[in-house]
Amino acid sequence: MNRTTPYRRLLAAALCFTLPLASVACNSALEEADLAIGEAAAFLSTSDESGDIGADAVADASSETLTSMSAEDVDTATEAPAEGPALCDFSAHRQAVLEKYDANGNGELDRAELKELKDDLAGQGRAPRFARAGMRMRHWAFWRVRWAFDENGDKVLSTEERAALVDALEARCQRLHQQALEKYDTNKDGTLDETERQAARQAIRAAWEQKRQELLTKYDTNGNGVLELAERAQIREDRLAAARARRQALLAQYDTNKDGHLSTREALPLRQEIQRRIIEGHGAN
Repeated sequence: MNRTTPYRRLLAAALCFTLPLASVACNSALEEADLAIGEAAAFLSTSDESGDIGADAVADASSETLTSMSAEDVDTATEAPAEGPALCDFSAHRQAVLEKYDANGNGELDRAELKELKDDLAGQGRAPRFARAGMRMRHWAFWRVRWAFDENGDKVLSTEERAALVDALEARCQRLHQQALEKYDTNKDGTLDETERQAARQAIRAAWEQKRQELLTKYDTNGNGVLELAERAQIREDRLAAARARRQALLAQYDTNKDGHLSTREALPLRQEIQRRIIEGHGAN
């Protein structure tokens, strides 16, 4: 398969000329350490989000995976957003990852430090060091993003695919950050001061509280103002049913030979459509 499609070339060119990305973002010869740090930063930025980023990857998810995804999505919807700026800053995520793994403090990752980061990214039975400070990790949200960039469907991201993912999540961060500036930078100085950041945090929490109230209205059957285990289980069942329905709709659209699953060729247009939405700062559908 020709990995550098006209779609990818045009999209990369548009991003590099229109977005103020970090210096590594449009570099075709990224070092392995840069890629690993960028991938960890992408994981963090995905975990920051409360939406359905990459959700159309359900088209290729097993029933077991759909169940796990639905449980994670319910947890995200019912847990209050973390305190902090809550504004996407990819460079800050990169710096946080580097600080976690740069044990000797020389500003770069040596072979042993890079190995530890890569082992954590591989998910070898423990939470990554860069996420242990109370940050929620949305494993299945990042799985969906990774699926979208695995264009040859081999379940392993090549160097080029990983670089495309990192660039896309950085571009998404830049777009979301610019949207936040347009909305909350009231004095128009190009940055958010503490008062403006506080206003942004309050707005994000208010939006979450509104969604929580909608869930309570629908699922709090005993009216005690708390979503108990049985009520949360019902939300999960409803989310799972919605995911299954979406998977069937996507199969109807992309499964051209109607054999019930997406081949690599059939999945490619869907993967590229999800990539586009991710880069542009949109949700899944």
